[in-house]
Amino acid sequence: MSIQLTGADVIDLAVQTELRGERFYREAIRKADSAEAKDLFTYLADEEVRHKQVFEGLGGQIVLTQTDVTSWEEAMGYIQAIVDREFFDKDAPIRAIPVAQNVPDMVRQAIDFEKQTLLFFYGLRDLVQPANRPLIDQIMEEEKSHVRRLSAMLRTADQG
Repeated sequence: MSIQLTGADVIDLAVQTELRGERFYREAIRKADSAEAKDLFTYLADEEVRHKQVFEGLGGQIVLTQTDVTSWEEAMGYIQAIVDREFFDKDAPIRAIPVAQNVPDMVRQAIDFEKQTLLFFYGLRDLVQPANRPLIDQIMEEEKSHVRRLSAMLRTADQG
């Protein structure tokens, strides 16, 4: 049995992920002690806002593949497990930044979040029609660039 999926639930998960990322980065801005760190976290917070807007705009446009109920339940179970464990669990990288945390620790936490976001988008990509995959690919490339930028900042901080 096949069903046509609207994608509303998946889009909502993507939007929620971006909202949590923005909150994390806004908190990091407040706690950062250098202009370089504040600039980086401001850039990343703004990127999360932009990604959220992209996903909100996709709500009525994205078409999920036709799949049987078993495959959809399995896919949603996988995505929900990722979201629950990696974004909402007490040990998730997106949790609030501890008060005494320094910039290198915040950057490591941000890298972990960006990696988990990439994993989420890889799962989302597999659920959309091929015509919609380039947009997901573009966002994944941007997320990868965030990891590279954060990693460069971490190397600089570790050397300093």
